[in-house]
Amino acid sequence: MIQLINYINSYTKLNNSELYYIENNFIYEKFNKGELLISSQRKVNYIYFLIKGLVKGFEYENGKVIVQHLIEKNNFFTDFESFINKQVSHENYQAITNIEVLKISYEKFQTLQEKSPSFQTALNKILQESLSCKMERLQDFQKLNAKERYLKLLNSSPNLIQEVSISDLSSYLGIEPSSLSRIRKQVF
Repeated sequence: MIQLINYINSYTKLNNSELYYIENNFIYEKFNKGELLISSQRKVNYIYFLIKGLVKGFEYENGKVIVQHLIEKNNFFTDFESFINKQVSHENYQAITNIEVLKISYEKFQTLQEKSPSFQTALNKILQESLSCKMERLQDFQKLNAKERYLKLLNSSPNLIQEVSISDLSSYLGIEPSSLSRIRKQVF
């Protein structure tokens, strides 16, 4: 719980009643490597905060896995569109490693936003950062070649390079696994 509180406090300061609500409404849970937390074609009922491990967010396109998100510890994740609009998800989220999360239901999340101006402030900043990261990722696909995208990921998240499979990493980078293998040989 301390990781979540520290994460939120890095954006704003929570008061005692806000801390109490968070401590009593986020649920701790473990998932094994390979387990799905969110499945497409189902409504998403929780938002997760990753305490330990790695998670991938992906969709199937013509029977092929397209990895869109690689989530490291100390980050929130969910299919936000499904979670907020209470509609069926198009994304899947799966544990890449054994993971530990804190999760909160839609109803309790809404109450937290209403009761906690500080949490709402932090949430707005987190969502702005998330949107900025998505825009940067889109620009990277437009401006950087495959090797440059790999090097950028290697510099920003070296843990991902070691823990994520070649197939998932190549999908995330938008290249074929054989091309990723060649790039890795050139770099090392």
